[in-house]
Amino acid sequence: MPGYMSLVFDCANCGRPDVANPILVLSIPARREGDHYVPDPNGPREPICRNCALQALERIRSDDPTLTSVSPELRSPDYFDRAYGTPAAEIDL
Repeated sequence: MPGYMSLVFDCANCGRPDVANPILVLSIPARREGDHYVPDPNGPREPICRNCALQALERIRSDDPTLTSVSPELRSPDYFDRAYGTPAAEIDL
């Protein structure tokens, strides 16, 4: 029986709840402090919501030289629909 998976999380940037494809969701380095996340360049990558990802994508597309690594996947025109609108298929996991 085929299955699908979605990630349910609180955004590491703004704290809002969201749902996304666990393979494609945009993430930032952050660590948990109490009930919220704080930026930490050495912290684990934590998922961010669609709204925060849209803001990040604007920065990415501006070719900001301070960004150290950007996946080519983010430049795909259907990235947001796949990352924040479609669960991951079992075969992708």
